[in-house]
Amino acid sequence: MKLIRLSCHFAFFLSLTLPTLAQAQKHLLLKGNIVTPDGVISHGWLDIAGGYILHVERERPEIPGAQVLETDDLIFPGFIDLHNHPTFNVFPRWTPPHKFPNRYAWRDWLVYQQQLESKGYALIGDPANFCDIDEYVEVKALIGGTTSIIGIGDNNQPGHAAKASPDCLRGLVRNLDHYTGFYGHETDQERIANSIGITARDMDASTGARFAQGIADGSLDLLAIHIAEGLPTDVESAQELDMLEAHGLLTAHTALVHSVGLSPAQMARVHKAGASIVWSPRSNFELYGETANVAAAFRAGVTISLAPDWSPSGSDNIWEEIQYAWDVSGHKLDGLFSTRQLFEMASSVPARVARIDDKVGTLAPGMKADFFLVHDTPDGPASDFYDAILVKAITEIDMVVIDGTPVYGDPKLLHSLGIATEALRLCGTEKALNSAALPNGPFAEVEARLRVKMKALGSDLGPLDSCPKP
Repeated sequence: MKLIRLSCHFAFFLSLTLPTLAQAQKHLLLKGNIVTPDGVISHGWLDIAGGYILHVERERPEIPGAQVLETDDLIFPGFIDLHNHPTFNVFPRWTPPHKFPNRYAWRDWLVYQQQLESKGYALIGDPANFCDIDEYVEVKALIGGTTSIIGIGDNNQPGHAAKASPDCLRGLVRNLDHYTGFYGHETDQERIANSIGITARDMDASTGARFAQGIADGSLDLLAIHIAEGLPTDVESAQELDMLEAHGLLTAHTALVHSVGLSPAQMARVHKAGASIVWSPRSNFELYGETANVAAAFRAGVTISLAPDWSPSGSDNIWEEIQYAWDVSGHKLDGLFSTRQLFEMASSVPARVARIDDKVGTLAPGMKADFFLVHDTPDGPASDFYDAILVKAITEIDMVVIDGTPVYGDPKLLHSLGIATEALRLCGTEKALNSAALPNGPFAEVEARLRVKMKALGSDLGPLDSCPKP
């Protein structure tokens, strides 16, 4: 109920501060089966203008001159990805021949450094490549329903002085740690920070102090930080929670990424501190053969978000990660999580963790119009409409909308809205991108340039999606 009160309050605020919105912005009336915090509204209507959802109605609103799109689709809030390393998502899948005790083992492994790390830094280190990488990996995220992401960063190599984020980070998916549009038109005004770890090799004392100060003075809403990425038997991983607490960073403003090595007692400490964890099961099993003890976390009351990590060892996008997590839940966790819980762990829960749940994460009046449409039949949604994420192919995402603008989807739907598009073929299905929304020009040209650069590095360009074998 708290989310609904916030949304209604914000809608009232909008009515006071933006009285000319209806006149100044063209409305889009969208019909579909709307997934709200209180359940699905079958054959309902969204009224969208100025990047916001103004109304969620059971009957069509009467708004003269509005653009109208009638569908039978399921309409879901966009996914919010609190754990990713998108700049490495240009690489194909990386499957090591054995498992590791912790992340330091594979990060220090010469084979990994040769096959991924050195090539990645060489590619990212050239500023001329950055915006091509950004466009490619943001498209890779949004085809799976992601509308907000973390971790793309800028074109700085480790150890170099920080620079302002490139303007291309303003496009397509919201970049939670560099530019969302929530706090004005300048980059790097965000209230979310992303850290690779707490040890000396990943965080110096001044950076840790800056994060702690930001949390203390209220300028930092969330620190997402990799903690205990190793087996429960790994002493080095187990010590990282103590290090985090010693730095004053185990707080209600902290999301612990991975947490594979945390014991049930440590999960209880996480809950007591008000912190949360971010679960990335596929990458965990690929690299370590185990994943976080989410059953213990769940029993302790710890808030759990779900995110894919990166495509070299994780999933290509959140859509796929939910399917993987469902399999883990059913086969290894005795059905611990329902499909609704898994969906919310990738939408409303990370929005709440990041303290942006007054803007995104649910479909309600006053929220930003960030959502996606999944193809459905005229008969309406299934008895458990969240199952659509499990049983439907990624190509059945008919449209992704960010800030009220359709940026990807079925060509016919986009053309019906008067949007100029660029064709995109995904898993044998014709899709389209909004040409005007692409941050670095035509996608085909971006893809072609990256293929050449990757080939020069001795690698193929990773696919947009790991399409099922026919």
